[in-house]
Amino acid sequence: MVSKDEVSSTYQDAEQDSTALREAIFKYIRYWKWFLISIVFFLALGYIYAKLSVPLYKVESELLIKDNKMSGGSNDLLKDLDLFTSDKIIDNEIQILKSKTIVEKVATALKLQTSYYSTKGVRKRERYNDVPFEVTLLKPSSSKAFEPVYAIKLLNANELEINGKRVQYTYPFQTESGLVRVVAKPSPGGSISTELITVKFNDIADVVESYDNNLKVEALSKQASVLSITLEDAIPQRGIDFLDRLVEEYNNAALEDKNAVTSKTLYFINERLATLQDQLGNSEKQVERYKSNNKITNIGSQSQILLQGVGDNDARLTKVNIQLDVLANLEAYLAKSAPQRSDLPSLLGVEDATLLGLVQQLGEVQQRRVALLQTVPETNPVVSSYDDQIRTLKSAIEVSVQNLKKGLLSTQHKLMENSQNYEGVIKQMPSQERGLLDVMRQQHLRDTLYTYLLRKREETTMDLASGVADSRTIDNARASRRPVKPVKPLIYMAFMIVGVLVPTGIIYVKELLNFRIGRRQDIERITKAPILAEVSQSSHMTPLIVVEKPRSIVSEQIRSLRTNLQFILTGSDENVILFTSSISGEGKSFISLNLGASLAMSGKKVVILELDLRKPRLRASLNIQAEEGLSTYLINKVGYKDILLKIPQQNDYYLIPSGPIPPNPAELLGNGRIGQLLRELKEEFDYIIMDAPPIGLVTDAQILAVYADATMFIVRHNYTAKNLIKAIDNLYQGKKFRNLNIVLNSIDLQARYGYGYGYGYGGYYQDEGERSKFSLFKSNKEKE
Repeated sequence: MVSKDEVSSTYQDAEQDSTALREAIFKYIRYWKWFLISIVFFLALGYIYAKLSVPLYKVESELLIKDNKMSGGSNDLLKDLDLFTSDKIIDNEIQILKSKTIVEKVATALKLQTSYYSTKGVRKRERYNDVPFEVTLLKPSSSKAFEPVYAIKLLNANELEINGKRVQYTYPFQTESGLVRVVAKPSPGGSISTELITVKFNDIADVVESYDNNLKVEALSKQASVLSITLEDAIPQRGIDFLDRLVEEYNNAALEDKNAVTSKTLYFINERLATLQDQLGNSEKQVERYKSNNKITNIGSQSQILLQGVGDNDARLTKVNIQLDVLANLEAYLAKSAPQRSDLPSLLGVEDATLLGLVQQLGEVQQRRVALLQTVPETNPVVSSYDDQIRTLKSAIEVSVQNLKKGLLSTQHKLMENSQNYEGVIKQMPSQERGLLDVMRQQHLRDTLYTYLLRKREETTMDLASGVADSRTIDNARASRRPVKPVKPLIYMAFMIVGVLVPTGIIYVKELLNFRIGRRQDIERITKAPILAEVSQSSHMTPLIVVEKPRSIVSEQIRSLRTNLQFILTGSDENVILFTSSISGEGKSFISLNLGASLAMSGKKVVILELDLRKPRLRASLNIQAEEGLSTYLINKVGYKDILLKIPQQNDYYLIPSGPIPPNPAELLGNGRIGQLLRELKEEFDYIIMDAPPIGLVTDAQILAVYADATMFIVRHNYTAKNLIKAIDNLYQGKKFRNLNIVLNSIDLQARYGYGYGYGYGGYYQDEGERSKFSLFKSNKEKE
């Protein structure tokens, strides 16, 4: 079972949380004009920002990366090696497309290092193709301390104006940036535009960096090999040209990689053909001279057949030797080459599909690694992946080479045996026929090899000419119809949020740094002393406001304080009330004086004692003249009847002034005469009010505390420091003052949170001119 105390505690906690939230909201609502002005100001800034921002258009293109798989056993081998799955290819191609090498080629081809700007309007607008001239920086200056901007305007067909100077632009001219050439672009009507254009030469590295950061290449899905290439540009046509040229340069680079081995093979064949052509010519001349010298016109059919067999055997042996040499070169390359090398040896004559596929893949991986290293360091994980692939491929190539080499050596051995057999048969022939057969054998061998190389050259040339890139453009570059940036709703929302946050932050910091009492809860958090009443701030300067402005808010609150006195002064003989405060200026004299007047208005006979002997104020505020007072009474110079003065503004209301300021107020108050005075006054008056000095400065109030039946401790809103409330709590906990209660004074009605002044006072009690005027920083008027 849950106890009643627990239920009550839970209810109080919930109520406190609700009150705290309500206070926090009202704390900011109070400054609603601040928020309104701030929001309007920042929305205006957002509008200006959106107007001056350069609109950006989204340009996008889609590219299909073909995943070429080899057929047969080689494809199965590559699958077993798991080297080139689709996701690795896509990641590699993304890096290549974003490489600075390709981006630089595109920027250079489109001449993006030269920027043109229109001087019309408030916002500087960049131009692309619609400029009346083209400026080319032929030879940049060696000094790069600054990048000057040139204002150029064409004057006629021969002259232009650059930064206010006339220049003949028929020939290149020198500027601070270097040697410059200007070429005019006639308008469709044939005339020359004289529009003033601002020109700036950019560093190509900065242009490449800018576009590389702006360029986005992403795979549309994990299963597909389609890349989405996007770019944001202020000029849609420039973005379209950039992406189209980027794809073109990417395809060119891919073709160059694919044709690298083919080109080297073709170069090797051409060199061999040139050598063989000379050797074949010499062989034919040797045959011709031998027949002429020996007067041989024809050779026998047996010799012809033998010659044909010898030639075919020698041709096959030559092809095998060529393949063995190629394999030897490949083995040397694999043994010595570093990962970054890509100059693969020629594979002329090698017909093994598995080996050819592996070598081709090795060349592609090495080329991609070289391209990737232009944008990332060698420590990048993608580079490490390439290195692993290269090592695996080399291992597979070595195995394939060894297997192929065994077969070729076996074939070579058989062909050499055949050659030896042919040599034995030739030795048995007549000498003339044997000599002719020798020279014809050399001529036939070179002729066969020459024919073979011619066929290979044609095949290689066809492969080189028919090479295509492993990609296809699905969608050409296209730009969005409307700008994607700036997004005006988001800009306005962001600036509006800033407009809310700025005053919120100011108010929060202001409250955080405020060390004064700002609301009732500031007191309740520090002390358990009860708050008996709350009195609002008043613009009226009259001391007796309950008499002169009885329908004011302050008058009603004073009457509420008078009503609450019956809950703390319960005995018939309890009628002495002490008023004090922490420091001067908190309004204790104002509250005590008006409470006495309110009690007198209810039919009670009241006297107020001006016990602040150091700094009296009551007599002066009431404009009462008196030579004698409490100080003269305490030295036993006069009786209390001699110093009792009637307050003219209110019946049954009397004042005992402080009198001349003594040099020793504390000693006078402690001599015992004050007790005698209070006993005499109790016989004549219903209520005795003691207006004592602030307790934080002197000990007078503590001396008087023994005579008081109740103590009113005055705390002033936005004036009393929070640390002073701790001293009040110590007095309350130590019971040094009887019936200690707090009166919160001079509450600013504009700060309504935490007080509950939204009720009833507004329409009725302010009809006498006490309507508060709104002010962002309303000062509190001291009420003494």
